Amino acid sequence: MKSLIIYHSTYKKNTERIAKIFAKRLDCDLVDISKVSNIDIDHYDLIGFGSGVYKESMSKSLYRLVEVLDLKDKNVFVFSTSGVGMKFYNKPLIRLLKSKGARVRGSFACKGYFKASEFTNIKIFYILGRFSQGHPNQKDFQEAEKFIQAVINSI
Repeated sequence: MKSLIIYHSTYKKNTERIAKIFAKRLDCDLVDISKVSNIDIDHYDLIGFGSGVYKESMSKSLYRLVEVLDLKDKNVFVFSTSGVGMKFYNKPLIRLLKSKGARVRGSFACKGYFKASEFTNIKIFYILGRFSQGHPNQKDFQEAEKFIQAVINSI
């Protein structure tokens, strides 16, 4: 099975760390969307789309790429890192992928470290930032490995 992971990870490279775990397990191509403009997906059986969460949303460049790709009947999965590590941030991208005819095989999310003072002075984000310290961590990496194995088994 030929696989590809397309990701966007700029702030602390949390998403890139998860992408590399998936890439190692899949022995696949890994593409940082910020470094390419055109991606040929024709020869891939499985494609992962990942992003950090920026201002409550996954990367706009990732959405723009998905908009122009022919994903009909492609096996795909979605992953993200955020201060809270919740999969609900993945849902808009999943809806877009499904609208393009992709077969969504799974969704993964974990916490990624962020420093609240770099974004806001709202106190709740300082608390969330403290809970995100040290993430992604070894447990997150183990969960990522379990997730990608489940994706492989689903195909």
